[in-house]
Amino acid sequence: MRKTVSRIIVLCMLVFVLLSCTVLADDWYESDPGYFTLVDENGKELTVMAREIFKDDEYISGDNKHYKVVRVDKAKRYAYAKLVGEITLPAAAGEDVYVAAQQQKGSVVLYATHNSESYVPSDGKESIKGKGGILDVAESFRNNLEKKGIKAVLDKTSHDPHDAGSYRRSRQTAVKLIKANMPVAAAFDIHRDAVPKSHYVTQVDGQDMVKVRIVIGRRNQNRQANQELAEKIKSVADKTYPGLIKDIFIGKGSYNQELSPRALLFEIGTYENSKEAAQKTTAYLADVVSKAMFGGTAERQSRKTGESTGEKTKIQPIDQKKTSGGGRGLLWLLVVLVVGGVGFLFLSMGGREMSSKVKRSVREEFSSFLGRNKRNRK
Repeated sequence: MRKTVSRIIVLCMLVFVLLSCTVLADDWYESDPGYFTLVDENGKELTVMAREIFKDDEYISGDNKHYKVVRVDKAKRYAYAKLVGEITLPAAAGEDVYVAAQQQKGSVVLYATHNSESYVPSDGKESIKGKGGILDVAESFRNNLEKKGIKAVLDKTSHDPHDAGSYRRSRQTAVKLIKANMPVAAAFDIHRDAVPKSHYVTQVDGQDMVKVRIVIGRRNQNRQANQELAEKIKSVADKTYPGLIKDIFIGKGSYNQELSPRALLFEIGTYENSKEAAQKTTAYLADVVSKAMFGGTAERQSRKTGESTGEKTKIQPIDQKKTSGGGRGLLWLLVVLVVGGVGFLFLSMGGREMSSKVKRSVREEFSSFLGRNKRNRK
């Protein structure tokens, strides 16, 4: 009987994992390509994006105005937003200086959920199965982070096809990365958008580059911490490289960001931009991420000319003690699994019988489920 109970526990956990992955799928996938247009209360276009927009999604514009979506016309792919107010970005000034010691930073892990995404001017087409140009951009980002003294790990695992199950598959990659590289300072999912290039063209430091959109999932327990990091990154970028960070979108999905309180999705340009411009952008993004997360000294640049103003600002790093990295996200997932399995057993067996049997077996079987107490079976 004990073996039966143990098997039921493991089965419940597996079922719960599958159900969770299905529910958390965040892709908008349609055979007919297109994009949603977001407008304000007066009908003025705020932005466009190649993802579905839902009621209650939020948007922080380049000039830091905060909007909330109040109505969506899915047939016309239009979303209507109400101005909530203006975001006050976290101050960049502080007493802390740049900390160069790697062991005090932790790893930054990178992956690409849509790893077929490509840049037409450079790659010849917008999608290359399993090895899109987005992986080259992600690799450039990794290299530029490492130049800043940050340990960065890129996983190029394929998550094809690009469909509603992409995030479920990339979730496995993210979990593997986080477990293998603890402590994890941040987890970044690298994408490119699929809207006209005019929405992403910019000049930074006098050079032609692409803008970066930050996407946050509002359907996870780390939403606040992830948004704080996004706003800190935008704050540093606005001071040092005006025009680099396009905006921040807070969407209905989770985008696997419940795995870490420092997890973000970066849209680096769009399919009509050149890959080389996107790669060039990653050097500036790496500098901003480094300063926002670990502190440093930023030299303010003019928004009009892109030239240095000679004004320097010390940047206070993110308080890593307040957001303890990927471990907390993984622990949360394990707690959910246990609760789901126990709830199923309670309904199936009744509280008294379940209590006596589960106490004897759950620790051993759960440990085995995680792979820490593997058995040889013949």
